[in-house]
Amino acid sequence: MYVSDVTVPDSLPQALIFIAMLVPGFSFVTVRTWFVGWRTPDHGAGSRLLEALYVSAIFIVVYVGIFVIGVSIAGIWTGDGSLDAARRWVETSWATTPGVVTAVLSMVLLVGLPGLLGALLNWRTKVTTVDSDGVAKTETKPVNRNQPTPRAWDHSAYGADYPRFVRVKTNTGVYVGGWFDASGYISTYPFDRDIFIAHQWHMDPKGKFVRPMKDSLGVWVPITDDCIVEWIAFEPANT
Repeated sequence: MYVSDVTVPDSLPQALIFIAMLVPGFSFVTVRTWFVGWRTPDHGAGSRLLEALYVSAIFIVVYVGIFVIGVSIAGIWTGDGSLDAARRWVETSWATTPGVVTAVLSMVLLVGLPGLLGALLNWRTKVTTVDSDGVAKTETKPVNRNQPTPRAWDHSAYGADYPRFVRVKTNTGVYVGGWFDASGYISTYPFDRDIFIAHQWHMDPKGKFVRPMKDSLGVWVPITDDCIVEWIAFEPANT
């Protein structure tokens, strides 16, 4: 089976051009994800790369179009608005542009404008709500409908940054729990859900905390879809 050769950048200028073609899309998608949160396609690296390429292509087409229009308008005053004039500008005037100007212009066009557009398109929207008295009112709220974390488990895990009790009902109906603090660990996306409870407690069949387990060095619990996890801020005697 014949496999066609894939052209890869073999010099620094080619590598920089290739990177510049990706940056606008990544800037736009990153800012969009910051406001809107993770969507289903965002979980795959391939789909995110394809979207970044698509967005970058749009920005590059727009930039080239603006450049050509600008050259045409300038040609009205100079009498030469052909594309050949644009070629001569790229070959001569652009080469003499100070490096600082080139760097600033590149940051604005490749990072700043795509990111700003991503923020403007996904920042806020007007939402009509009805309060308990039946009065409808329109509010401007962030457009974000999801947390930027992929699942509720991840969001609750990020919030477990202060000591608390945790109780896990496994898929076999057995309760496992204890005191969760900085000595414990919890796994989030993209890894499988699990939790390490450093201070394990004895649990009765109904899930009540009985007493700390002597000589325990902790317990690891895989969190499957059939498990129920409870974060508890009360004393064990009240649970």
